[in-house]
This record gives sequence, structure tokens and C-alpha cells, in this order.
Amino acid sequence: MPMTHLLSTSRVVFFNPLALAAALMLGAAGPLHAQDDTRRMEAALARSLLTLDAIDSTSRDNGFVSLLTDDALFYIDPATQAVVPLTAASYDFVDDTTLDIVLRDDVLFHDGSTMTADDVVYTFSAYIDPDSELRRAHTYRRWISSVEKLDDLTVRMHLAQPDPMVLQYLAVDGKTVKAGTYGEAGARDWKAQATGIVGNGPYRVVSFEPGQELVLERFADYRAGSPKGMPEVGQIRFRVIPDYSTQAAEIISGNLDWANDVPTDIAEQAASFSEDVNFMSAPSMRIGYIILDAKGRTGEDAPTTDVKVRQALSEAIDRDLIAQQLVGGSAKAALTPCLPIQFGCAQDVPTHGYNPDHARALLKEAGYEDGFDLEVWSSRAGTKEILEAVVSMWRDVGVRANLRFVESSALTKARDEGQLAAYFDNNGSQGLADVNALLPNQFIDTSPNDFHGDPAVYDLLGKLTSTLDPQARSQIARETVALITDEVYWIPLYEFSANFLLSPRIDYPQADDGMQRLFLTTWKN
Repeated sequence: MPMTHLLSTSRVVFFNPLALAAALMLGAAGPLHAQDDTRRMEAALARSLLTLDAIDSTSRDNGFVSLLTDDALFYIDPATQAVVPLTAASYDFVDDTTLDIVLRDDVLFHDGSTMTADDVVYTFSAYIDPDSELRRAHTYRRWISSVEKLDDLTVRMHLAQPDPMVLQYLAVDGKTVKAGTYGEAGARDWKAQATGIVGNGPYRVVSFEPGQELVLERFADYRAGSPKGMPEVGQIRFRVIPDYSTQAAEIISGNLDWANDVPTDIAEQAASFSEDVNFMSAPSMRIGYIILDAKGRTGEDAPTTDVKVRQALSEAIDRDLIAQQLVGGSAKAALTPCLPIQFGCAQDVPTHGYNPDHARALLKEAGYEDGFDLEVWSSRAGTKEILEAVVSMWRDVGVRANLRFVESSALTKARDEGQLAAYFDNNGSQGLADVNALLPNQFIDTSPNDFHGDPAVYDLLGKLTSTLDPQARSQIARETVALITDEVYWIPLYEFSANFLLSPRIDYPQADDGMQRLFLTTWKN
């Protein structure tokens, strides 16, 4: 049977009719918000929100919630991906490792106090505190050595080394807390913002029940002229609804306005069920890929140490078919280890796309005409069907492939012990449209995902992370992408799709970087 037929008949719709019926019964008397004069937007979260402190969480949900409650020093313009000042007014690189930042004088915290240099110095000094227990504090220590106050509205950051990504980091992770929030050095309370925060963003926290519900309301004194704009929606309530079918049913019944990360099958069926449901699929900054053991961690003579074998494995995969029929939505095939939207991600380098006949020829040249055994591991939810298709394609060119689906802890243990010849992973680049947000972390020699051991890659990454000139960095990035792609240290598979279900009440714009900027939502009526 042709592979296309196998794939097209293997899609399973998981929409739960019982959840739909229950939600329709609950909403039979009319939408919860039909006559709500407060114009509250109802949003769903599939994962439990356990803290309000985005620096003490690795959850993607905390990232976009923090965009509502907190303003960073800088902001990434969704239309251009350019970095612009947000709570900063201006900045100046005194030299390659010294950054002066002048603050705006009209930034208010939600308690009415004005943000000053004291708050910024306190914040980043706390983040880089070697005793910090904040889950993401280590990321700051990589690039900030110290912070000092020059005057009431000016701070100086001393960087650990030249880094072309500093402004991007300060846009994603540059939120400022009030001085004293975590206490003083030696007597910190690192959980001080777990259930309540005094932010400075366009929305303030009204109430928070960890793991259940978060209610925000527009901050009345949010400053005019902010690049984020003045939000139109007065209130937003997030409810934790783990089941995506239930989320879809709530949208249909009129009790929910916004749901994200909805599986394509569920989103498509919900939209076809009711004209009151809008299915929007947008690009995401996340890429899925298979890492191959080119380094020989599973054995010096492992088949995957041969570049011809790796190229054959790549050319055996029909990525277009996978992206269109299994991932769906706006997913696209990926042929490079980064995304086209990202600075430096050259797309005109030689790639190893679908060519099964050439894949068989490469295997023959490598001495594997009769194939070899290969097990690909994964722990990622939603990838089983995709990787089963990959395994089937590998078998089609003669590789005796199998899929092993395990818990994350088991995969991590096997990876660290050098037991994996191939495994699936994915990365979202922190939502940053730059190869420096992806390639260095994955391919440097200290990365747990370093399965290549190529000194040429290490050398290029060293230059990539320390070169400040954009033109020079673009050329280095191109060389890096070309080398990784030709050597097939990864097999890029697909660009993820960002799927949303929306009620007819709202207009919600979604940028190509995958970041959810809910403060840009407007009412349709």
C-alpha cells in the first residue's frame, strides 16, 4: 500500500463528543458572557499555572502571561521582529561588554510607585545572585557579570562577554521587580512572587488560584506611548482546562473565547461543527528534529557515524507529507536546523530532502545494502504517529527501524549514558528570531545534545556567539547552518503549527514568532 494512503488513513480525531454534549448543556441558557458588561475575555490553559513568577518557571504559559503583567526593558516588535525600548528610553553600548540603559520616567508599578534604577539594579543583582533558587536564574549568570546605578534613571550592565543577543535577552527576560521583592542578600524569599506580584505591565493580577484560575484586569495607569499599546480588553480570566476536547466544546458553547496549542484534528472538527468557532493556525518558532549519533557514543562503528548513512536517513523522509497530513495546520517541512524567520538561518544551502532512491544508493555505498537495526526514541507527547511514519519510511529504504516511546526521565538517562543512536527533540528558541537562540545551546561541546563532536562546528559557534557585526555574523551563521545540514547532525523534520480556537467576539493577531501577545486582542462587537 502506498505510504500516502497509509498516512492519510491513520489520522485519528480525538474530539470528545461527551465533553461537547456536557458543555452544550451547561451553555444551553446562553453564553456565560453574553450580557457581561465588564467585557471579560475567557481564555483556557491546558497546563496548570503554578506560579506567577516567570523567572521561577520554565512553562511557556508563564512566558505569555508575564507579557501581560510585566514589562521588560525591551520589546520585540511582532511585525518586524526588531528590538525596541519598552521600559527603557534609550541605550548605549559603551564598549563590547558595557551597556548603559536610560529608563523611562513614567513607568509605574501596579501599586502606583515609579520604577527607577534602584529597581533594575536590585532585580538583576537578585537574578545573578549565586545563591538564587529561581529556576531560570542561571540564564542571567551566563551573560551578566554585574549591574550598577549611574543615576536615578540610568543603569550600567557589565556583560560576561561580548554577546550579540543581549538586547533580545533583555526583551524576553528583562522584566523588573520592585526593589526588596525577594528580600535582601542572605535572607531571600525566592517564592515571594509565587502567588502575587506587583508588576508594571498592561494588566494587573486580580486573583490567582494556582493550578485553577488567574484573573487579570487592565491597569488603569498603564503609560501612553508604550510599544505594547493600550489594551482594549478590560479583563482576562484564564481557566485551567487540561482536556483540549473540553476546551473546544467550551468555545462552541460560548463559554470560552481563546484556546491555544489545540491539536489540529480537534481544532478542525470544532470549526466545522459550528460557525461560531474560528480556527486560526499560525507559524510557530518551534522546530522538531531527530538527533543522530554521529559522534559514536553508541559505538565507534555505529552506522550513524557514517555521513552517507545519515544523509540516507534524511533523504528517506517525506517531510511535506508528514507536515501536511500528520502535523497539519500551518506546519511546514524543515530542511535546515533552524527556522526561515530566524536571522542567519540560510535556506539556500545544500539540503538532503526526500529522495528514497538516492537514499538506497547511499546506504549501498556505505556498505549497508542489506540495512541495519536502528531504534529512534521519543518522549514527546503527540509525536508517536509522526515517528511511526518516519520509521515506516526508513524501513522502505531497507533500514530495520523501530520506535521506542518512553518517559522523559528514561530518555534523558539513556541519552546521558550514550545509549541513543537516534532520538526526537524539539526547540522553541525562546521565541527569538535568531539562530543564536537555537544553535549554540544545542551544538556546543557542553550540550547534552552534542552527538556530533565536530571541532569545525565548535569553532563556528564560538565565532557566532562573540561576533557583534550583523553582516559578519550572518556569514558565520550561514557556514554553520550549511555544515550541520550537509553532515546531517540533525534530521530536521517540521516547523510546528501554532493552533488557536477563537470565539466570534474577538480579533486576536498572532505573529510568526509564535509568541502569544494577548494584550493586542480586540473586541469585534
